[in-house]
Amino acid sequence: LRVQQIDGWKFFVKGGNRDCNVDLELQKCDCGIYQVEKIPCSHAIAAGTAAGVHISTLVWPVYSKDTLFAGYSENIYPCVGQLVEARTCFPPEVKRGPGRQKKSRWQSWLELSR
Repeated sequence: LRVQQIDGWKFFVKGGNRDCNVDLELQKCDCGIYQVEKIPCSHAIAAGTAAGVHISTLVWPVYSKDTLFAGYSENIYPCVGQLVEARTCFPPEVKRGPGRQKKSRWQSWLELSR
């Protein structure tokens, strides 16, 4: 990807699937991936590398370890009126369907040509 700086935080990134304008200050890219996933797309990574910015600073703080640990730092209480049972939960039993099991191997080109 080729990066051209427009001004302090804005870049024009050419290459890849499409050409995009990237704004590192507002954390936006024309492709839309950066705004939706809050994780830098390839255009934002290229622009950040060209600007000398560490890529981990471009990721939104929602994905940090501190935010994850803060979410589970306190007790989680059940809803009012909800009955809590002390029992072990096992995965559901999976039964095979009736009939013979299908082949799961790849056929060679010779078998396919017949």
